Amino acid sequence: MKLNPATHPVLHFINPKLWWPKGYGEPNLYNVELVFKTDAGISDKKEFKSGIRKMTFDETNQILNIYINGRRFIGRGGNWGFPESNLEYRGREYDIAVAYHADMNFNMIRNWVGQTGDDEFYEACDRHGIMIWQDFWLANPADGPDPDNPNMFIENARDFIKRIRNHPSLAIYVGRNEGNPPVEIDTALRSMIHELHPGLLYISNSASGVVSGGGPYRALPVRDYFLLYGYNKFHSERGMPNVMTYESLKQTLSDSSMWPQNSIWGMHDYCLESAQATASFNQMVETGFGKVDNAKKFTELAQWINYNGYRGMFEGRSLCRQGLLLWMSHPAWPSMVWQTYDYYLEPTAAYFGCKKASEPIHIQWNPVFDNIEVVNYNARNRVGLTAKAQLINMDGSVQWEKETGLNCKEDSTVICFKLEFPKSLTSVHFIKLILKQGEKVISENFYWRGLVDGNYQALSDLPVIKLQNNTKVEKSGENWILVTDMKNTSKTPALMIRLKVVGNNNHERILPVFYSDNYISLMPGEEKVITMKLKNEDTAGEKPAVEISGYNISEN
Repeated sequence: MKLNPATHPVLHFINPKLWWPKGYGEPNLYNVELVFKTDAGISDKKEFKSGIRKMTFDETNQILNIYINGRRFIGRGGNWGFPESNLEYRGREYDIAVAYHADMNFNMIRNWVGQTGDDEFYEACDRHGIMIWQDFWLANPADGPDPDNPNMFIENARDFIKRIRNHPSLAIYVGRNEGNPPVEIDTALRSMIHELHPGLLYISNSASGVVSGGGPYRALPVRDYFLLYGYNKFHSERGMPNVMTYESLKQTLSDSSMWPQNSIWGMHDYCLESAQATASFNQMVETGFGKVDNAKKFTELAQWINYNGYRGMFEGRSLCRQGLLLWMSHPAWPSMVWQTYDYYLEPTAAYFGCKKASEPIHIQWNPVFDNIEVVNYNARNRVGLTAKAQLINMDGSVQWEKETGLNCKEDSTVICFKLEFPKSLTSVHFIKLILKQGEKVISENFYWRGLVDGNYQALSDLPVIKLQNNTKVEKSGENWILVTDMKNTSKTPALMIRLKVVGNNNHERILPVFYSDNYISLMPGEEKVITMKLKNEDTAGEKPAVEISGYNISEN
């Protein structure tokens, strides 16, 4: 039975509210009720939510471009394997994890090898405006054999497409991870998607053809991310380690396994070799800050590398503004690599590096050419902008600054000007960027730079300072809202400031929490307001409070 607007006028919409992915508009959903009646009454009824949107695709020159409702869609997000190692995720957990993706300004999740099939996952993506790159159940040919029973695979695929096709979050179907499906399956998938889900694209291979893939998966100097292969195509996998916070490490490892790094760290994916090659991450920490002798210090310094690297992976896409999916964005168990928040749902500094780099319109430093760029991914056309850059020494003094006016169309990159580094710069110095429209700041960014690349050890000479801060705590229905106002009244830069929501009495951290920003730096005289939101059910009866720490901050 087929329904259409001619026979069922209720399906005819005039000026419908369209479904948009995160950053492009609101993910508007409509209630749908289907009822099958017989003479005896209602035989069956189905209720669900769906949205109205139009997908189109362009594969000119073997380069995939995706369009939604007429606007080019630049996918930013990550790969998602098992939701949870014991398959314990339900509606609440899916909602948190997908909402975290939206909060990072992400707009796509790759359902890697079709590992997640729960309705709650697709429903959460619909609600939060996260598009889905939907794989089928075929691993890399080197990792998994072809199906023994192709007909069973094809019938399962047919059933699955029917089950998920009403979700507006579906963006694309992909036959196999890093390879092509067997010809029989590939042909069947292409045909049935055309039949069952017309208007959506099917491609055979996740890593070649009209898209790109294949890493790398280890930590690299930020400059390298601007020069890597796959810059001109949608790149399906790229990642690096992401070390969890000290609190999460203590929750994961026994006291005897905390330090030095050992095989138990390896069991939690922190392997010195293999694809993640964490030896390079360790070297970045040591080059940057010197030798480390305990787990607490290592996890704190690791956040610098987390932030810089994850921000760099996305900022490195500015030339062609093609999509990028992290390997990975979501952990299935307590891991120290390939994630943006950890298994316990605590965002690391990487989370906020991603959130910064994936802003709809974004000001950034291109370290290859030392250019200041404004990248407009999906903020509509903007006019009357002002871009400003400052070079700041460790004593807080401004050594160089420049600003310029510009206009920036959606889906474009504007080169504003080139940084000029005076000889008066200290061995470690800072690049502070501000983008305004009128008097409103619409993007800002902050970098640390060493005269010797990657060496920030002189920062250890900074005095420890105390931040002026005040936090307002308010309960609103089932939520708590915390607003912290911080000001650096000293003459010294305050670096990598971390806010942590804890119980007011037990001082145990509360998770999950949505932070407007975190792991920030404040120059002398600078002030910042950060908002935090959490649910009352996660507080264990405690009134929430905020603890503030940082690289050279005395803890409050």
